[in-house]
Amino acid sequence: MASVGGVLAPADNLLAQNGQSTKSLLNKILPKSLKKGDTLGLTAPGGYITEEELKDAVATIEELGFKTYYTDAVLYRFGYFAGTDRQRADDLMHMFTNPDVDAILCVRGGYGSNRILDLLNFEIIKQNPKALIGYSDITSLINAFYQKIGLVGFHGPVAISSFNDFTVKSFKKVLMKAPKRYKYSNKRQKDTEENSDFDQYTISGGTAEGILVGGNLVMIETLIGTEYEPDFENKIVFLEEVREKPYRIDRLITHLLMATNLSKASGVVLGIFKNCDIKNDENEDSFTLKQVLFDRFSGLGIPCYYGMPFGHVRNKITLPVGIRAKMDAAKQSLMLTEPAVLK
Repeated sequence: MASVGGVLAPADNLLAQNGQSTKSLLNKILPKSLKKGDTLGLTAPGGYITEEELKDAVATIEELGFKTYYTDAVLYRFGYFAGTDRQRADDLMHMFTNPDVDAILCVRGGYGSNRILDLLNFEIIKQNPKALIGYSDITSLINAFYQKIGLVGFHGPVAISSFNDFTVKSFKKVLMKAPKRYKYSNKRQKDTEENSDFDQYTISGGTAEGILVGGNLVMIETLIGTEYEPDFENKIVFLEEVREKPYRIDRLITHLLMATNLSKASGVVLGIFKNCDIKNDENEDSFTLKQVLFDRFSGLGIPCYYGMPFGHVRNKITLPVGIRAKMDAAKQSLMLTEPAVLK
């Protein structure tokens, strides 16, 4: 709802009194659900892939029962990008406007999605809503779409991911079956018992409800101060990271706490911070990842736990940004409380 003649409309007044951002008034846009035989548009908004990787990805996706569509741009390469900023932006816009494409699956993360945000036409995307799926660098796009136009996006596998049974089950449940309530599996990945990255622990107990926002920690941090910065107030914020030392995790989280309303989140769910902990043969003066996370989150007075299976790992749940959920930090559980797609 917009302001009228410089005066806040009734709903705006109510939110203002509650200290909430008027950005929360965006109408939520649900993309349509997927079904077997649908066409997934493959695009590379960030890093590039090889022809062999594309071939393997197409075979995997078609084994799942979907058709694939892509343009020559999916194999473009410009330095560490999959083509120039304009080429990547144009290819993504083509996937939204092409009526033969049912949903958009990013082929990989890498780096570069945030560079194309200002080149996208959000009004056209709003008129052609589709599920955008990916993780890591794709965090920028998913959160920007929700923040700007209310379009629900999906932090899930990319085309070159390992679509194992665990990953496929969550992918299909969220994007195809669209249950009104869905409790995620929090089973620890096999053969990780000796790897502290995959430990599961409660940082602050309690339950919380709210809309899910989040993704890769570095990419969320890069959105601070832009028009695409997520609003964390009363949200359940989910975060993951890869190959960042504990002091860098500390710095990233500290910046979020200082520069955003993260401390006003209703709860925080932490995924797998792969290769982010110190090892036995490394600097003994460093804090461990667990110590950093406890230090940064335990004093906020909001529920928080670590070890949910999402991030740069084989076993991935699919998390919709913009959908209501419920968490229990003591039980380390997370449940969607509304469908993420239109049936």
